[in-house]
Amino acid sequence: MRKLLTALILGSLIGTSPVNAEVRNYDGVGEYIMSDFETPDVAKQRAKLYAERNAQEKAGVYIRSYSKSSNFELVTDEVESMTSGILKVISVDYKVIPMEEYCGIMYRATVLASIDTDNVDEWISKGISERESLVQRNVALQKQIDEQQKLIERLKAEAADKKSPEAQEKLKAEFSEADKIFMSNVQLEEGNRFVLINSDWAYEKALACWTEAIELNSNNALAYESRGYYFLYYTLDYPASLSDYTRAIELRPSVADNYFYRGLCYLNQEEIALAQSDFEQALMLNPNMSGAYGELAYIYTFSDPLKAIEYADRAIEYNERNWRAWYSRGLALYNMHNYEEALANAQEALNWGCGDAYQLIGDCYGMLGNRAEAEKYWELAKERPAFG
Repeated sequence: MRKLLTALILGSLIGTSPVNAEVRNYDGVGEYIMSDFETPDVAKQRAKLYAERNAQEKAGVYIRSYSKSSNFELVTDEVESMTSGILKVISVDYKVIPMEEYCGIMYRATVLASIDTDNVDEWISKGISERESLVQRNVALQKQIDEQQKLIERLKAEAADKKSPEAQEKLKAEFSEADKIFMSNVQLEEGNRFVLINSDWAYEKALACWTEAIELNSNNALAYESRGYYFLYYTLDYPASLSDYTRAIELRPSVADNYFYRGLCYLNQEEIALAQSDFEQALMLNPNMSGAYGELAYIYTFSDPLKAIEYADRAIEYNERNWRAWYSRGLALYNMHNYEEALANAQEALNWGCGDAYQLIGDCYGMLGNRAEAEKYWELAKERPAFG
């Protein structure tokens, strides 16, 4: 079976950028009062987090208006996810302010950050499934960060009441564990930002961040998901990706994407039955997942072409740009000797970026007796990268 993912890598690395790219700067301020159980480094990171969110809110207003001017209006979650991902912190300034009424110290962080419209255009140019995956992971991460912040506030409230040495030691241990979880999320978010830069050095930095996030908190499912996605699409290390997604499924068994991506790992290792099982499980959790229908269509192209067409139809119903579904339907029709319709589907797959379609188009022309067109597309199939 052909390797599946080269095209997705190329598609995610290549964006359209206007000639007159614009960089906009935004500032943000965040404050955090450190307890007796926290370290200055962690307190500064918490203040920085609040400052970054403040800057992101300001940048988000511009991104929303910019996307409208590009005839591509973004929903709120996508604006927030994009802003979080592409906001580049230029500088951070910290001030230490004694807080006598709280018997503590407040750290005030002021960040200067920038947004490059090239990065906005690159995000917009990503495929629907990739954008959806990035949004879902960012929403889950922000929820995880918010829950952790609530935990810290609860621990601070308990610290004000519990004065016994035993209670203090227990709180100290709980604060230490909470700090590790927080720093794990900081590393996770930093890694997610690096990968959007789209360069070799940034991918290496991202990988290091996600690995550190996992070392700080071995139950950070989102870190396994991000690292698994990196192994799957950027390094094509399917065993490593499989391991990370298996762990992510243990931690978040209700997330359809995890089964879908693990299914891709199995499929690329030609473990068809396991891949099929994971795609089917993904659809049980998310019946509207176009990608899973498309992969099942591909699996059935030879063994049951009619079933392949049925799955492909469903995939296209949910996402007409699903090149995998168009290609699979074309291949199934070819196997049923319906060469004209197979050709039309293969051409549609090519329109959406499927490099394998060149070979199929050539085969269809060959069976239809058009040798000249067949030779042309067979030659293109040798020269062009195989997307599917």
